[in-house]
Amino acid sequence: MHSDLATVHPATGIVWAYRFLADGSAERIDNDKVDDALSEHRGGWVWVHLALADNRCRSWIANYAPLSDMAREVLAGPDKHLRLDIIGDEIMGVVPDLHQGLVEESDDIVRLRFVMTERMMITARQQPVYSVEYNRRAIDSGRRFPSAVSFLDAIIDQFADAIARMAERFGNELDAIEDSVMQEEAADEQRRVGRVRLQAVRVHRQLAQLKGMFARLEPRLARHNKAAAEAVGALAQKLDAIDHEIGSIYERARLLLDEASAKVSALTNKRLFTLSILTACLLPPTLVTGFFGMNTKDLPLLNTEGGSWYALVIAFGAGSITYWALRRLRAL
Repeated sequence: MHSDLATVHPATGIVWAYRFLADGSAERIDNDKVDDALSEHRGGWVWVHLALADNRCRSWIANYAPLSDMAREVLAGPDKHLRLDIIGDEIMGVVPDLHQGLVEESDDIVRLRFVMTERMMITARQQPVYSVEYNRRAIDSGRRFPSAVSFLDAIIDQFADAIARMAERFGNELDAIEDSVMQEEAADEQRRVGRVRLQAVRVHRQLAQLKGMFARLEPRLARHNKAAAEAVGALAQKLDAIDHEIGSIYERARLLLDEASAKVSALTNKRLFTLSILTACLLPPTLVTGFFGMNTKDLPLLNTEGGSWYALVIAFGAGSITYWALRRLRAL
C-alpha cells in the first residue's frame, strides 16, 4: 500500500479541475488530464483547485504546476498574511474567505491562495472555503466565466456578499439585544454584545487589508489589463461599503455594551443598597440579642415572666427605630 501511494501521480490529489471555453462555458477535466490541459495552447482557460492538506497536491505544486518559484511559494507556503502581487504575467495572492461547513458557511475566516494568468487559475486552501464551493456549484449549474479575472471577481464578490449577510445577521442580533437592554430583568447582554463586537473587529481587519491590497493593485493592473483593473476597482468600492456597515455595527455594539454595563452597574448598586439597608436595620436587633445572650449575673429580665418576649419586642423596636431614622434622614 505504501509503494502504491509513493508511485501514484500527484495529480490524483487534485480536488477538481475545469476547462473554460472562449464563451465562458465549462467542462470538467479528469485529474489525469490536467497536466495536458495546462500545457495546451488553445482558447479559453483552465481552473485547478487544490487541497493543501493532501500531500499529493503539495507534490503537484512543487513538481508539475507550470508556475514560477515565487508563485509556488505563495500557493503552498505557510504564510497566512493577506497579500496580492503581480510578477511578470502572474497575479498571485492570499485572500480571506469563510470556512465552508457541512451545510452552510460559518463565521470563521480562513485563507484562499491563488495564482492566476491569462490562461489559467490555480486555487489552494487548507480548509474548505465558501466562495469557491459556491462558484463551483454555479459552474455546474451553467454559469459562465469567460476569463480567469471574471472568476476571481466572482470569488471576492461572493465573499463580500457573505460578509454583507453576516453584517445583517449581526444587526438583527443587536436589535434583539437592544430590546433586552430596555427591559428591567437582567440577562446575558454583555456576553452577546461582546461576541458580536469581536466578530465585527475580525471582519473589519480582513476587509481593511483587502481594500488596501486592491487599491494598490488597481493602478498596476491597469497597465496590462484595463478590464481587470476596472473589476478590481468595483470590488474595492463594494468592500468599502460593506466595511463601512461593519464599522457601524462595531460602533453600535460598543454603545450597547456601555449601556448594558451601565444597566448591570445600576442593578448591582440597587442590590447593594438594599443589602446595606437590611444590614443597618438588623444591626441594632443583633446588638440587643447579643446583650441578652451574655449569660452574666444581674442580666435584665432574667427572672421576669415573659422576659424573652420583652427582649424580642426590644429587638424589634430597635430595628424599627433604625428604619424610621433612615427614612427621616432620606437614606431610603
